[in-house]
Amino acid sequence: MTLTAEQTTTLPFPIGCPVWYNGVSSNNEGTEAPILKRGTVVSVTLVDKSSPWVYTIEHREGEEVVSDDVLESGVCFSDNCPVLVFRKKFSRVDPPLNDSKDEGIVMFGVISLKGENRYTVMIPNKDSPETRFEENVEEGRLMFRKPPQEILAGNGEEEDQVQANRKRARGRPT
Repeated sequence: MTLTAEQTTTLPFPIGCPVWYNGVSSNNEGTEAPILKRGTVVSVTLVDKSSPWVYTIEHREGEEVVSDDVLESGVCFSDNCPVLVFRKKFSRVDPPLNDSKDEGIVMFGVISLKGENRYTVMIPNKDSPETRFEENVEEGRLMFRKPPQEILAGNGEEEDQVQANRKRARGRPT
């Protein structure tokens, strides 16, 4: 089952989210080596309720657009990814949209092969020229946010849509 863009809003990496992901590259000797690739989530599929989400991610190789299917465990937020930073980890089925949160930008991440990825996030102060950096931020405290030019009218419609999608997502693994 492939989800719509609206249905992916409560997932860690919804459609439109810039991500790093595990990839494979051939070297000069013809052997494959693991690498990280940077791309954008274009679709999300649930194969069955017992398996993880499968993300289709597009990236450019020269003029060609290439897509890869990647399990959620092989995906993390990319640098320059706009995020909401919550005070504590939260359930993806019931994100605390009314809780205190900051708007930030992922500067870089530490990708974990066992456990949870962690990030350094830049959090600009909207009311002054000051900016703070928060290090070692758990992935479970971050939620992708659309860049300002993509947000609908800025009147709370985005959060209303997330709330509606959350109700639809109950009972699905996240």
